[in-house]
Amino acid sequence: MKRILILILLSLPLFVRAQSASERFFDHYSKAEGFASVQLERKMMRMMSRQAAEKGDEKLAELLDGIQYIRIVALGGGSDTEAARFVADAEALASTEDAGYQLVMATSDAGQTTRFYLREAKFSFDSELLMLTYGEKETVVMNIYGMFDLKQVSRLSTIRPRQE
Repeated sequence: MKRILILILLSLPLFVRAQSASERFFDHYSKAEGFASVQLERKMMRMMSRQAAEKGDEKLAELLDGIQYIRIVALGGGSDTEAARFVADAEALASTEDAGYQLVMATSDAGQTTRFYLREAKFSFDSELLMLTYGEKETVVMNIYGMFDLKQVSRLSTIRPRQE
């Protein structure tokens, strides 16, 4: 009996999932003063997928159904120091070799810089897209995780809440 208990206790850390660097980043900044955050979890993505299918947009429905979550954190008007630290932390997250992100696109226009990083899972079909945009207009980090086609991700910008 003691051997079984010891074996279970020794193997327990293998079953506990460590929090990823991106989860730590979003957890930290979503709770920090001066930042606004939005998290769309799996259940919301499924509801949005059904709504898109009901409207006849099968491509959008398929895209939304494959996404596990979307997380967004934006600087809500903090100091230049806070903005610089936020951008530095996001760039550190994207460039950490352990994180496995690869830069797929970068653009700069009118004082605004945007970078897209992609991480593809080794043992599943899921991917992770990390977008960092910063400059005079806004400072935002967005993370999309799930099964999606990069060509279709831009369709997400067409989703707008209904005004009633």
